[in-house]
Amino acid sequence: MPTTRFAFKLYREILREAGTANVFFSPASVMLCLSLLREGATGETQAAMDKVLEIAGSEPGAFESTVAALKSVLEAKGAGLELASVNSVWCNQACTPRSGYVARVKKAYDAEVIVVDFGRPETVNQINGWISGKTRGRIKTMVESLAPRAILVAINAVYFKDLWMKSFDPGLTRERSFHASDGRTVKTPLMSQQGAYSYHEESGFQAVRLGYKSSRLAMYVFLPAKTSNLQHFQENLSSVAWDKWMERLKTTPGHVTLPRFKLAYSAKLRVALDRLGMGVVFAPGRARFDAISPPPPAIWVDEVLHRAFVEVNEEGTEAAAFTAATAVFSSVISKPPRTFQMIVDRPFFFAIRDDHTGTIWFMGAIEEPDWVF
Repeated sequence: MPTTRFAFKLYREILREAGTANVFFSPASVMLCLSLLREGATGETQAAMDKVLEIAGSEPGAFESTVAALKSVLEAKGAGLELASVNSVWCNQACTPRSGYVARVKKAYDAEVIVVDFGRPETVNQINGWISGKTRGRIKTMVESLAPRAILVAINAVYFKDLWMKSFDPGLTRERSFHASDGRTVKTPLMSQQGAYSYHEESGFQAVRLGYKSSRLAMYVFLPAKTSNLQHFQENLSSVAWDKWMERLKTTPGHVTLPRFKLAYSAKLRVALDRLGMGVVFAPGRARFDAISPPPPAIWVDEVLHRAFVEVNEEGTEAAAFTAATAVFSSVISKPPRTFQMIVDRPFFFAIRDDHTGTIWFMGAIEEPDWVF
């Protein structure tokens, strides 16, 4: 599906910048933010965005279906579940957005359209306050300043918190060694539990599904084999591989040991999106967002900013993210083992997925877990 293909394309580009650092982001948030802008793009600009968002050449209505799939998870219900995705478009008072654009983003995205004076210092605080409120205070600052020529800021914020279907017993959590990619060993609290899990194993990795109380949402953890490493695993990571692995998960009894960790991450996505083919969006004089407001003044995107937070503990997971845009497989073991043991004490990949639509809301790689900031 488009959201999955886009997620793994963007993840590869982010890794090029991150190297061996921890990575965590929300591809769904990035896609929703870019979709707000896509609604206002025309001509070559919209065509480039459609290609990167994996909807170019699709049947009529495919874009709307993709957005609907992203939003459907927001209808999920469950004890302990908090899930929200909110959108806003902030317009400089020097630019009056077309009424048709305002109506579309309000109807399709439930977006707030707010006209303010970008020249006032208070505006930055107002935008950051909106983001902090929508992410339950987990992300307090995103916008440091607004360029005087800035015309529009599009924002998506995502907040997620849920309890494990089966919580980890805190009495079983032990401080143990976690082996980082650079050879260092760090002491990390490792949580443990046993039961029956959706599980898959190949010569290069183990994979397990850890469900939340809201049954459509789950965390998928991929642990590269000791004879391999996270970098090699990620070289083979793609939407095609992901779909095959999802099909091969089978209910298997076993024992899972997972780090308790927190992670805050931020990234500027302009370079990544440019490499994917969205360069025209960032080109003054070439970008066209006439459906928002016809020139003059001309509108283009200066930067796409993303910040995300995740906390994984014995009770469950809390994650938040927001995005702002300014104007060959290993041989498969055919039969899973009767029981398995998966000790996540070295770098691993994980994703939080909506199993009903296949949408990946969050994904990341932990090179070295950290519990205390």
